[in-house]
Amino acid sequence: MLTADLVDVRRKGDELLLRPLDGRARAEALAVASDLLEAARGYVGARREELDAAWDAIVGSSARPRVAKGLRKLVEDACAFEAESALDPVDVRREVFERAARERRQGRFDRGAILADSAAALAMPPESIERALFADLRREHLVRSAPSLSAASLVEAYDLGCAQAILLRAVRVVCEVRAASPGLLRAFFARLKWGQLLFTAERSPGDDQGFVVTIDGPFSMFESVTRYGVRLAMLVPALRALDQWSLVADVRWGKERAPLRFRMASAELAPGEATEPHLADDVRELLDSLRDNGGDWTVDVATEILDVPGLGVCVPDLVFRRRKARTDEARVYLEVLGFWSREAVFRRVDLVTRGLGAPIVFAASARLRVSAEVIGNDVPASLYVYKAKMSARAVLAHVEAVAAVGREEVAGRGA
Repeated sequence: MLTADLVDVRRKGDELLLRPLDGRARAEALAVASDLLEAARGYVGARREELDAAWDAIVGSSARPRVAKGLRKLVEDACAFEAESALDPVDVRREVFERAARERRQGRFDRGAILADSAAALAMPPESIERALFADLRREHLVRSAPSLSAASLVEAYDLGCAQAILLRAVRVVCEVRAASPGLLRAFFARLKWGQLLFTAERSPGDDQGFVVTIDGPFSMFESVTRYGVRLAMLVPALRALDQWSLVADVRWGKERAPLRFRMASAELAPGEATEPHLADDVRELLDSLRDNGGDWTVDVATEILDVPGLGVCVPDLVFRRRKARTDEARVYLEVLGFWSREAVFRRVDLVTRGLGAPIVFAASARLRVSAEVIGNDVPASLYVYKAKMSARAVLAHVEAVAAVGREEVAGRGA
């Protein structure tokens, strides 16, 4: 992934603008990308220091060195490097340096003899001992493999990487997203949850197929900035699968962390491919356990988006259906809030009390310091607070309780 210093941008007032690669600039970028890839393939089996020198020459002759450095970073990340020595270089250095120290204490020092004796002691060829001394240094690594992608693919990856690098400096991101297919929107929200991004979503006014999504950026955090930033950067590929989208990010840019605004829209990047909805590891583990021990309930990945118009949405992870039930009244949803935030829990409580209308269980980590009592017994919803990991048995107990409240509501309406 690119870093901020490799992104070719300019400032215009309080806006941060990417310098586009078009016309002559794109043609040069393609030429540089081709040269970098050709060098990587030509130096397979050689020392990394030799490949670095070849790359330095290519970047040094470029008219846009920052773009060239960014392309080089992407090629380098796609290469495989490995130390050549079969022995641990630390062990080799210990043998050679201790032998040299003994020789000096005895008033003699023959470099060739020391290396030869050390090689014999380590049962390695004498001609390999000197290289093995520092085989763990970066420049001594061997180039084991080079990327097979094309120059055009590399330049496209650079375009994408620039936007991702900027989002690493975001305080807040607001997206307007739209898709004719509910499945695409559901997959988009699933990607956000899979990345454990902190977000809120509301339907766009007057648009049943659109949402306004607000996401906290890494620079709004007090810790784990880098890890969260990388997750947020994956927002860009998720957006590309949608029909229409726009993005406005408040970022802190440069050494002085100046507050700037960065904008993107769907026309600026080629559309990506739709992907299967993602589940976080803990949700996937829970789903597997529930499918083995679901009792009266079948469990599947949820495909719906639940909302209270004008207030917000929640995106359930799983849906429970009672076996042999004849109506959807035997359906209960589960949304895992995990380690999001206490605020996210209370937003869900608000949705329930304002009439979410679907029986649902929310699961939140005890680290958020919330009580299950924040949701009363008079609504078809509950809060499951777990400690280390979610229990399938406990989740099913909450599902049964919520389903019972839902049945009472239906009976009351019938009376």
